[in-house]
Amino acid sequence: MRLQTAPAVSGPATTFGLAAIDEGIGERTPVTTRAAIEAQYARHVATLAAQGAQVVVLPEKIASLPPAEVARFQQQLGQLAGRQHVWLAAGIVEETRPAGRNLLWLFAPTGALAATYQKHYLAPPEQGLAVGQAYEVRHLAGADYGLAICKDMHFAALGRTYGQRQVAAILVPAWDFDVDRHLAAGMTATRGVENGYVVVRAARAGLLTVSDAYGRLLGEQASAPLPGRTLRVGVPLATAYTQLGNWWGWLCVVGGAGLLVLGRRRTPLALAFQPAAQLEKAP
Repeated sequence: MRLQTAPAVSGPATTFGLAAIDEGIGERTPVTTRAAIEAQYARHVATLAAQGAQVVVLPEKIASLPPAEVARFQQQLGQLAGRQHVWLAAGIVEETRPAGRNLLWLFAPTGALAATYQKHYLAPPEQGLAVGQAYEVRHLAGADYGLAICKDMHFAALGRTYGQRQVAAILVPAWDFDVDRHLAAGMTATRGVENGYVVVRAARAGLLTVSDAYGRLLGEQASAPLPGRTLRVGVPLATAYTQLGNWWGWLCVVGGAGLLVLGRRRTPLALAFQPAAQLEKAP
């Protein structure tokens, strides 16, 4: 019934831009490849901004760099956001010792770093990285946004925490494994349905997707190697949020308990309404 009805929207319309290149940047990446990736992301962001994008999301781990190079890369992305006057979210790994950090940087249209989020739930290949614990909510483009990274959105508790904080949307840089792209995108979209917010997810080796609070897939595009792919979607943001908690789940528990009680009383009740002749034959 809800899918057949236009969702109630009280927030502003926002145009999202997503871009993904399957290749990433690391210490051993050839200089020419690294330059090509950086230049192509800059072109994608510029194109999306020219098409009206206000918020642009890039994938998880677009670069994995030692601390000496992190500052330069951060400055580069900040300048890109400032030149194009967009909010820019991008994922990067900072290879600090003894444990690195999987981060999401959010840059304001001024070029300033507005937020840094650290991934909470690490995939098996990331066990050497530090675990994040803080949640980040920022007001941008007229609404409150939450930040998360890839596997974080596979866990209902994290999604609900952002719902309780009344976010209208979540920005999710991600990196999939090709074969799991639809599963990962679907699990992430489910958090939006559970808690009433839009999910904007840009994945390497996966899908670029935007889904609403009803589970509607508003836009989808498969990622690709250089030069990569982009997606642009306009979304009216609602201000729905989680208020009552997992009321449906607890209602099912109560209903199940009630049915169990009725089931135990079924035999005496059934006997009470049987004809006397049948009762005489009953053992």
